[in-house]
Amino acid sequence: AIVAAVLLWLLCAAPAAAKTAKFDILVYGSTPAGVTAAVAASNSSQPIRVGLLSVTNRVGGMCSGGLGFTDTGSHYDIIGGLAHEFFLRVGQHYQQSSPQYHLEPHVAEGVFLQMLSAANVTLIRSEPLAAVHVQDGRIVSVTGSSSGTVYVAEVFIDASYEGELLMAAGVSHTHGRESTSAYNESLAGNRGTAHGHEFAQRINTLDSLGRLLPLLQNTSAGAVGEGDKKVQAYNFRLCITDNKTNMVNFTAPSNYNPADWELFRRLLQVSPSICGFPGGALPNSKYDLNNCGPISTDFITGSWSYPTANRSERARIVQAHKDYQQGWLWFLATDPAVPAAVQSLVNRFGLAKDEFTDTGYWPEQLYVREAVRMVGDTVFTQTTLEQNRGRDIGQQSIGMGGYNYDSHNAQRYSCDGASSVCPQQAWADPYAWNEGDVETSPGYLYQIPFSVLLPKESEVANLLVPVCVSASHVGFATLRMEPQFMIMGHSAGTAARLAFQTATAVHSLPLDKLQLTLLSEGQVLRTAPPPPPPPPIPGKNCTFYPAIKYQHSQESRPATSMEECCELCRAEESKVCAFAVFRFRGSPANTCWFGTDKTDLQADDDVVTCVRNT
Repeated sequence: AIVAAVLLWLLCAAPAAAKTAKFDILVYGSTPAGVTAAVAASNSSQPIRVGLLSVTNRVGGMCSGGLGFTDTGSHYDIIGGLAHEFFLRVGQHYQQSSPQYHLEPHVAEGVFLQMLSAANVTLIRSEPLAAVHVQDGRIVSVTGSSSGTVYVAEVFIDASYEGELLMAAGVSHTHGRESTSAYNESLAGNRGTAHGHEFAQRINTLDSLGRLLPLLQNTSAGAVGEGDKKVQAYNFRLCITDNKTNMVNFTAPSNYNPADWELFRRLLQVSPSICGFPGGALPNSKYDLNNCGPISTDFITGSWSYPTANRSERARIVQAHKDYQQGWLWFLATDPAVPAAVQSLVNRFGLAKDEFTDTGYWPEQLYVREAVRMVGDTVFTQTTLEQNRGRDIGQQSIGMGGYNYDSHNAQRYSCDGASSVCPQQAWADPYAWNEGDVETSPGYLYQIPFSVLLPKESEVANLLVPVCVSASHVGFATLRMEPQFMIMGHSAGTAARLAFQTATAVHSLPLDKLQLTLLSEGQVLRTAPPPPPPPPIPGKNCTFYPAIKYQHSQESRPATSMEECCELCRAEESKVCAFAVFRFRGSPANTCWFGTDKTDLQADDDVVTCVRNT
């Protein structure tokens, strides 16, 4: 009886042995990059055990999380491999024979699941990371926090938006913005008075007692060109609709306070409209609502602590973003100070009732535009692109990009005196100012080097990172679009497969073999040089310049030629259009932009400009 009692005590008191699951290749993060990495890793005539740990129940990251109006730029021809297959499958869902880049969130998840199933990838949902075991410069295993399972593999891929695996493995990383001098990047650091989604009128930032209004930071704005740990704004990419039979009305957050929106109230008094609503059009009367304007769905400053926060802190930050964005919509829909036309427009729409049905019609995935960035032996920067211009990088190429350097505002502050971060406006102090926006095209297509996927060789030998890549803030700004994430994910998966099959460290892979394999899988690694700019054509009232960069207005007009663009300019008063810029390639191509300050003109390769002579 005593022996039986001791045995029972041991059975009840002793902790259960940890469950172990073994894979050849393990991918962490079911983002679009994670899906393409897992599918590519399993693409072998010999069976390869590939596991995909999804942090959430939903698979597909931002593509299934509301970002349905895909950021492709105008160069669809560089989207190859599994990224192309994904968009082609989306087209087939909508009974189209060509790839489709505007898609509903549930369609994106369905297509990703089809691809994973066809590749025999083992999908483990809702399994965030708890621990990483590193031994002798190699990751041996990771432990899931939900099940406690220990996942053992030979090669690992961190495809999460947050870089959780790479951080836990001790890989060098950073976040925020480097200074302009760190990598000799003109677009780096604090952007000061550079315009983008900016206040065009003076908005007083103080209440009647002289206190700073909500939505403004009470910390230093910094100095132009300096680096900082401020992070570009995040938001939720909501899927909204005006189809009354498939619509759920917007609701207020539990902590809604009308006083929190006084700055927005004052903005609407002098600028009685909003831009970018309802967003990019998707199939079936749905829209992808993104940011636009100085106070928008972007929660400026709300992202600052996210990159280094623990999981519970991140949950609070995500909830704060939801409260902010619900409050933004509720203010527009109900506040008596909102112009009637704006309120009527907003109240035509609501959340799509057939999307995100398990999370209250609101996406679970916050748009983490940028968190940590790996610091490898080589860092991809603006200078990298400029030095490689017109040059084939050879065997290093694993894909192509060409989207804008695209970074959202990082801070909103009150200007109360002349400084490098406050424009010299004919406005009385104090006034509100946003800082951080970058929307500048590289001006040409570029090749993505294999080195962006690699940690330092001295740190980890069996890890590839296709999302939080080794890049500066500015370099990351052009790489961070989901098609490029999918391209880099595909290449990381193929590299992981070759590394496993040859028992080779990822840094020692033969790049000629990797390139041949990627080409056989449909990746686009190089393309013909871009077409030359159209020749200048004399105009009666304009002088043409073949290569001009510019500080443009926030709104563009469609145009098919520089002649049409200049005619649009000549039809306006000179105070509205002193010069017109026709963007003939890049993103967005075939657009006409008006400008008024000729001193902003600088050399560029994407545009042709006509400056009025009168």
